[in-house]
Parts: sequence; structure tokens; C-alpha cells
Amino acid sequence: MKAVKRFINNLALRNKLLVFFLLASVIPLLAISLYFYQVFQNQLVSQTHDRMRTMNSQLSSNIDNKLKNYEQISSLLYMDSELRDWLTREYRRGIDFVHAYDYINSLLFGIQLTNTDIDSITIYPFNESIPSDGMFIQRVDEGMREAKWYKELEQSYGNAVYSVVMENGGKQPVITLARLLNNNDMQRPYGVLAIHVKESALYSLFGEEAQASDIYLVNQEGAILSTRDKSMILQPFRQVLEEGGWSGGGSGTFEQPVKGMESLVVYDTLPIGWKTVSIIPLSDVLSEANKASSRILLIAAISILLSVGLIAMTARYFSNRFQTLTRFVRKVGDEQFQFELKQDSKDEIGLLAESFNTMKRQLDKLINEVYKKEIMRKETELALLQSQINPHFLYNTLAVISSLAVQNQDRQVSKIVRHLSNFYKTSLSKGKPVILIQKEIEITRHYVEIQSVRFDNLFRVHWQLDEELFRHQTVKLILQPFVENAIQHAVWSDDEPLNIVIRLYRLRA
Repeated sequence: MKAVKRFINNLALRNKLLVFFLLASVIPLLAISLYFYQVFQNQLVSQTHDRMRTMNSQLSSNIDNKLKNYEQISSLLYMDSELRDWLTREYRRGIDFVHAYDYINSLLFGIQLTNTDIDSITIYPFNESIPSDGMFIQRVDEGMREAKWYKELEQSYGNAVYSVVMENGGKQPVITLARLLNNNDMQRPYGVLAIHVKESALYSLFGEEAQASDIYLVNQEGAILSTRDKSMILQPFRQVLEEGGWSGGGSGTFEQPVKGMESLVVYDTLPIGWKTVSIIPLSDVLSEANKASSRILLIAAISILLSVGLIAMTARYFSNRFQTLTRFVRKVGDEQFQFELKQDSKDEIGLLAESFNTMKRQLDKLINEVYKKEIMRKETELALLQSQINPHFLYNTLAVISSLAVQNQDRQVSKIVRHLSNFYKTSLSKGKPVILIQKEIEITRHYVEIQSVRFDNLFRVHWQLDEELFRHQTVKLILQPFVENAIQHAVWSDDEPLNIVIRLYRLRA
């Protein structure tokens, strides 16, 4: 800090003004720009959170409605008593199959025509007498019996069970809704109904939001059912996002690194246990904030350039005026008084110039009428009396200076000279090395008074004296150097004056 202070003190006034004005303008401007950028960024992130929550909630609602629509279709087939009759009767002649296929084909074709999202519908009857047609009617094989979703059907009590995404004959991925077909009269299942829904039907619900963020449909086991990148279907979602805040039920939002980028994550849980998870990188969210910050920085840079130009002109204007004033002060220092400092303005510098002119005239008069004459007289006296110089000469000279100060109505100078005179008068003490303690105290008091004027009462001296000890003697000038050292080298405070305590007391045994 001392080095910085020394550097600033040594700078030219123009450079000081330039530095101070720049700090006063640039730092607030940068602080305001940073503040508004932070506010805009926080608002943008908050708005994105709200928008993604709303979007994801709507998406989950749309998917749930879509799935309920498929469940209603399965319920219609489940409740169709004629379909149940055709699937449960005993077939002995081939002609009987024709009527069954006519009804089943007509029914299921009609459903597919009115619901284009459905890729196919398959019925797996337990009736061994009805043959498979290779399309709507198929047999339950051993591999199907070992499938997880088929085992879940046995505990479903006729409710719909969704399986993971399956490849449907090498075509696009599908999602299978399956349910047991029960015979209510006999309380036993008579077949399995499977409705294969196109994965694209669910992905189409993602809408335009899928272009701005990564949206995933995930089942209860954490497998991806639908997303933009079809190669990720059936892959574990933990490859995208480690299990954490999204793994629970309900809905939520949080920030977490995804693929090495800090991202916003929003999830919702469907009634069947599936989840919709939306992920958008923060860098995409903050792109608008970055554009806005670039505009703010551009405006700030232009403002700073204009400020620098105006500040430089202002600093140069004031610096030139001070340099003119300094040049004339130097002339006075060289005892050149034949000039008049002219100022057109009436501001502080103009008033300073007027005061300088008044001071210059007074100095000229003092030097020519008093100082030079007095010097000549003293030089004459010095030549006559230099062999008789003694301490009285110093006292008399100080007395003359004090009188001149009084004549010029400068009582402060007169006060200092009087204390200085008393200081030397007492301290010389006819050359004696030992004086009374009372005299030593007086010497120190005179010194303190002189320094009080010099330092404008920046320190206080507290006297705690036992006057009974004044009659004793001490070495001359033993106390004053300690006071001087305290004033010169003590640690000063800008808020409180320096306190010096002088105590005179008798040591007790």
C-alpha cells in the first residue's frame, strides 16, 4: 500500500485526474454491467425452469392420455362378448374358422384403420382348436411364456401391462400393451391381447420442444422407450444421467452435469410408473444471456472510450491551469515579482490566482521594505559584535521576529517564536548540564506547544506530575527527546489523536 501511495503521489496532476476519473466511471459501469448480466442470467434460468416444468408436465399428460386411449381400445376388445365366443368355442370343421376369421379380421382391421398409431393387434388364444392365421391370431410359444411381461400378466388380474420396446419384424420400434382376456363366467383367462403401438406415435407428442432439448421416455426399469436418437432405445438411462434426483416418484427439477456439460433436468412420473425426462444444457439457456452481455459490454466499451476522451480533456484543462500557477510560483521563489497572474474565471483556481497575486505583492513589499533592510542591519551588527556573540543574541533575535509577527498580525507565528525563545532560554541555562526538574518540565512544555501548532492538535499530552519533586535536579534535555521520538515515530490513527502521557512520581519501596 505504501508503494501504491508513493506511486500515486509522484504522478503528475493530469495523470492523477485521469486515473481517479477513470476509476470513478469505469468501475461503476463495469459493476452495473455485471449486475444486470447476473440478474438477466438468473431470470433466464428461472424462466427456463418454469417453462420446462410446464412443458414436461403437459407432455406427461399427453402421453398418459394417449396410453389411456389404447387401454380403452383394449377394454373394448376385452368386453366384446361376441369376440369371446368366437375365441372360446370348440371348432371341429374348417368352415367354422371362416366365420370366426371374418369377425375377428373385420373388428381388428377397423380398429387399426381408425387408430393409425397402432402398428398391429395380436390375439393369443388358449383355445387349441382355433388355428393361427399368422396375423391376428397367433400361438403362445415357449419364448413368449418366459418373457417378463408375460409373467407379469399372470398377476395383472386383467389390467394392462406395458412391455419394453420391441422391434416389430425389423421395422420401426413399437411399444406393446398386453392384457389377459378373462372368461367372467368361468373365472379363467382364454387368451392374451397384445396391442403394438408405434414408438413414433409417442415421440410425436414431444413436439418442437424435442428440437431445443433432449427428451426421454423411460420405463420403471430405467430403460429408454423413446427419444430423438433411436439407437438409444432400450439402452439404460443411466448412460445419460446417473441415478439421483430423477429416480424417485413425482416430479422435480435440478441441475446436474450431463455428458460433461452443466444442464437443467426436469422429470415427471406417469401413473403407470414411466417418466418423461427433459434435459437442456445451461450453455444453450444462457446463449441469449451471453448475447445480451456482449451487447452490454459493447455499449460499456463505447461509453468507456467516450469517458476517457472527456476525462483526458478535463484533466488537460485543469492541469494546464495548475501548471501556469506553478510556473509563476517558481518566479516568486526566484524573487521575480514584476508580473501579474491573470485568470479569466472566478472558480476556485481563479480565486487562488487572486490570492496568489495578493500574497506576491505583500511578499514583494515585505522583502523590499523590511526583510532586506533588516538583513543589512543585522549583517552590520554581526560584523561588529561577532566576537561578542552569546545566548542573549538568540533571545533578542527571536524577540524581534515575534514583534514583527505581532506587527503583521500573525499571532500564531508570535506564539511559536515566544515558545521557541523560552525553550532555548531555559535549555541553554548558562551551559549547565544539570537543571531542576521544574525547568526540564518547562522546556518540554514549550516544545509540546510548538509541535501542537505544527501538527494541528493531532496529539494530546496528558501531564501527571507530582509537584513536590520539582525542587530536585535532573540531567538537562532528558525528557524532550522522548516526546519528540513519540511524535515522530508513533503509530498515528486517522480517527483518534495520539495520546502522550508524561508522569512524574516517586517510586515507593
